[in-house]
Amino acid sequence: MKIAYVLNASVLTGGATKAFLNMLNGLLSYGISPYVIIPDNEGVTQVLKERGIPTLVVTYRTSAYPPLRTLKERVLFIPKLIARIIVNHRATKALISFLKDNKIDIVHSNTGVVRIGFDAAQKVGIPHVYHIREYGDLDFGIHYFPNKSAFHRQLEFANNYSVCITKGIRKHHLIQESKHAHVIYDGVFEAIRELPSPGTKDFFLYAGRIQPAKGLNQLLMAYKQYARQTTQPLPLKVAGSNGDNFYYQQQVRFIMENDLSENVQLLGECDNIAYLMRNARALIIPSLNEGFGFCMPEAMQQGCLCIAHNTSGTKEQLDNALEMTGQEIALRYETTEELGALLVEVASHSVDYYQSYLKQAFRVVNELYTREQNAKKVYELYQNIIDKQKHSNHNVKNAP
Repeated sequence: MKIAYVLNASVLTGGATKAFLNMLNGLLSYGISPYVIIPDNEGVTQVLKERGIPTLVVTYRTSAYPPLRTLKERVLFIPKLIARIIVNHRATKALISFLKDNKIDIVHSNTGVVRIGFDAAQKVGIPHVYHIREYGDLDFGIHYFPNKSAFHRQLEFANNYSVCITKGIRKHHLIQESKHAHVIYDGVFEAIRELPSPGTKDFFLYAGRIQPAKGLNQLLMAYKQYARQTTQPLPLKVAGSNGDNFYYQQQVRFIMENDLSENVQLLGECDNIAYLMRNARALIIPSLNEGFGFCMPEAMQQGCLCIAHNTSGTKEQLDNALEMTGQEIALRYETTEELGALLVEVASHSVDYYQSYLKQAFRVVNELYTREQNAKKVYELYQNIIDKQKHSNHNVKNAP
């Protein structure tokens, strides 16, 4: 079974890339032969090459309009759009040759915002899978090219299949009734049996890229509210790369203007996230419309209490847990004021106060979000697609 994976980016710390690598590691145990298409030679490209996995590095962009936030972006909008169309057209042609040369069985696009895999699969006449990990418009402000309706029509093509990482994303993209649309939760980690020993628990933690969709500005406003109510506030460690420089500078100014510099630590991209989670008093997930919320189950497996914005993918995870266990496994909030009050509450209690949350959270994520479960379900989907393709080809050969 030869599967060609089309990635949207090479950044190793990106949620989509991490989810892909976890899925790939699980699928390799089933004997698949992976081929990976990547837009540049950075990050994950080197990891894959070192592992001997065949790759095609070709320049392409997301199937979306360029941003229009600043005057410079507005001036360059049309040239950038034309360049994006040309680059993607060339990449599609290169991918078509690659698929034919390697006799690929299925093309699997790792996100819903890259179209070259779909177009190439259509030209070659092989099945395509869209792995939809995002709302698109609600979380990242993406405007699909040429429009969202065109993307939704692609999802209904006869030889196209969709994997949505939550029920909410499936519903958002209007494919909840489709037989070709499947909900398969991300595989975040390998299952473990014992809750890790607690660490220092002497700081709050944010883990994620610094960009508008992730809601760091809401967390900073809530932290300001919390810090004003205590003489010795727990520090807030912000672990994540700069995903939007304009937004990043706004947050830096807010920290300085509100005298939070001594308490808010911008760590940048970190390779010790598990250690930070194990030692944090709580991880805060303030995302506005998180597709899945990769960092929440990661933290729960490390025995870290979570404070989560009660919306989208994070809400669905918590609702799943409530249905499974009959109790909450994290603290939910709706508004900035509620978040600020929760920071005060969590800081005032001992670490043991939330032990029942930690135990149930650990149990839930080790049942629902393991790499083993994810790989098993994706492989079963591949088998069904291949079987259907063989049956279809058999009928064509035997037609009168």
